[in-house]
Amino acid sequence: MEKVKKHSPLLILGLLLLGVCMRMPITSIPSVIKEIAQTFHVAPTSLGILTTIPLLCFGLLSSVVSSTAQRIGNELTLAIAMVLMFVGSYLRIINFTLLMVGTVMVGMAITCINVLLPAIISDKYPNRMGSVTGMYNTAMTLFAAIGAYTITPITHQSSWQTAVIIISAIALVTAIVWLPNLKYNERGGNNIASEAGTNMWKKVNAWWLLLFFGFQCFVFYSAVAWLPTISMDAGLSGDQASLIAGLFQLFAIPFAFTVPVLAAKMKTRRSIMAGAGIASMLGTLMMLFPVNSFAYFCVVAFLLGAGSTTTFVLAMTLFGLKTKSAADTRNLSGMVQSVGYLIAALGPIVVGSLNAQTHGWTASLIVIFAATFLFTIFGVLAERHSYI
Repeated sequence: MEKVKKHSPLLILGLLLLGVCMRMPITSIPSVIKEIAQTFHVAPTSLGILTTIPLLCFGLLSSVVSSTAQRIGNELTLAIAMVLMFVGSYLRIINFTLLMVGTVMVGMAITCINVLLPAIISDKYPNRMGSVTGMYNTAMTLFAAIGAYTITPITHQSSWQTAVIIISAIALVTAIVWLPNLKYNERGGNNIASEAGTNMWKKVNAWWLLLFFGFQCFVFYSAVAWLPTISMDAGLSGDQASLIAGLFQLFAIPFAFTVPVLAAKMKTRRSIMAGAGIASMLGTLMMLFPVNSFAYFCVVAFLLGAGSTTTFVLAMTLFGLKTKSAADTRNLSGMVQSVGYLIAALGPIVVGSLNAQTHGWTASLIVIFAATFLFTIFGVLAERHSYI
């Protein structure tokens, strides 16, 4: 691992704010889809793509972000991304066309954060990867929960536009706080070839990690998109379903911090992989029995939140733990997230389509269960070797 490099005193705060911006701008929106549809006079079903667009950006642009950052530097790439997020997030309130354009811009910005945060942590904090990764994942999970829960009351008190403006303001603050880090930006310059790192596409173990990441994201985004609807179909009220969506994120917070710390100390993470897989399978199986009980769905939210968050933060930690340089971390992160998020993008679409065709959730939940089984197997396979 490389020596610790100099960095801005605001680097930790910047990383935490970047974590805040990783999910909240997109996971908050599904709760106010009906209000957005009414504002722009479109059918609510036409706005399901607002969750899919960022996932497609993650998949299609992750490798592009990796190569771009190699040339202009990780810190500069993230600064540009945060300006892009601020502008894109604000554009979403203007009209339907700019809602779509802005969502693409937000997706592009989050792609940069997804790919580059593990590389920066590997580069600047090689001896604290677990704890620093845990901190930004906790910020990400906490504010995803806050966003999912508070956007509805903010919309009722004011408007959904007000809520989106607040999210945009957070992106602007993050951009400003990140500026001091530009002093320590390192460009590839004339050493691009030497800084290119390993070609991860040729590594079998990288592919196991890719499939693990892809299927665990398939499960997570399927739950984000459909858990509230599944709970309402079981008999819960709209307010209870909104609270379940918030709890799904909130219950995950302890795992967001502790899993990276534990993973950094373990020689093999197979037990964590298996535990997360079992939790996700149990949560999925419980949804097959539509019990009209808020407490019942709290348990579902806990199991799914614990399982999906454990696997996500574990994958983000493994990018650094399974590589020996920041360049390799960036390349592995870009490679895994490129195809991984394309697999994830299928989740909400496939699950929703099966529900529409069968007029029930059984087939959809069987698919989610299969995905949890697959990510568990691929995760165990990825742990066969310490490094990729």
